[in-house]
Amino acid sequence: MSQTTLSNSPFAPSSATVAFATPHETDVEKEPASRSTNEQAVVFGSHQHLVGVFHPTPRPIDRKTAAIFITPGMLHSAGPFRLHVDLANTLGSRGVASLRFDLSGIGESLPIGSGGRSLDRASSEISQAIDWLQEQHGIQQVILFGLCSGADDSLHAAQQDPRVCGVVAMDACGYPTPRFHWNRMIHHYLPRLASIHAWKRLARRVLHQSHASRWLLRAFPESSKPEYSTMPMGTDLREYPSREIAKLEFQRLVDQGCRMHLIYTGGVSDTYNYAEQFFDMLRGVRWKNHASVDYFPQMDHVAILCEDRQKVVDRVVERIVDFTRENEQAASRGSLPLLFESP
Repeated sequence: MSQTTLSNSPFAPSSATVAFATPHETDVEKEPASRSTNEQAVVFGSHQHLVGVFHPTPRPIDRKTAAIFITPGMLHSAGPFRLHVDLANTLGSRGVASLRFDLSGIGESLPIGSGGRSLDRASSEISQAIDWLQEQHGIQQVILFGLCSGADDSLHAAQQDPRVCGVVAMDACGYPTPRFHWNRMIHHYLPRLASIHAWKRLARRVLHQSHASRWLLRAFPESSKPEYSTMPMGTDLREYPSREIAKLEFQRLVDQGCRMHLIYTGGVSDTYNYAEQFFDMLRGVRWKNHASVDYFPQMDHVAILCEDRQKVVDRVVERIVDFTRENEQAASRGSLPLLFESP
């Protein structure tokens, strides 16, 4: 039996321990390949405030490489519609261990720790997760997966911690290009201009607003207008760096040997609307074959449909396994792979 002590955790009494059964190697061999075995609930971090689930693998491709899943927005470590759970279980059957955990203030992790920008706080907590993997399991390098704000956090953390050797980012940053504007005009605005239903909706909206305006003028004459105004509509909380800073950041990732795979969906069509936009919007970056892109325009932002989610799981697992095999082959040769060579 292996034990994880939760004495410093606020979720258990000071003397409490949680025991996890460790099957013999012969028992592991009998487990179905698709089933995750021996999952471990863990508590770690500088204040013992971060909570996660470690997914070991019975036959690791590379014992020194693992994956970490970063929470998107305010969703907990299971991910949208249990995407992270599906990824962890599938990766485990393919020989890659993984950790999914809640960033501070999300899910079961406490809202304590470092202050400052959310990007910097997430980067610090991802480094603490890598520290735990290193101390407990001898993991030396990690591959990060993140969706939405999790993609932003993953790319930022990769710049801060050289132990991040790969990133798979879903619906990361997007910057307009001439082709983006053309696509948006052709596929978004022109169909609306040609739609009689769109013109009818606009007419009804204008008519409704004119009636409302007349009613307001009668209810509140000019001399008695209320002195408050409606709160302006909010903007997206994700803050991308400027395009020039983004170029520098991606170049830094390439130069330090970090492999990247980007996945974009139709859920971010307001910032990304064609397959090659990633490379077009970041012209000047010397990629050295370190980046690849998938574009799924029919898929929504969180892959809500089962078939879409399976497509994401298959592709993400494929890329993480590829990155892990490269690390294992480099270790067997006793030298760094091409992706780690100096520019």
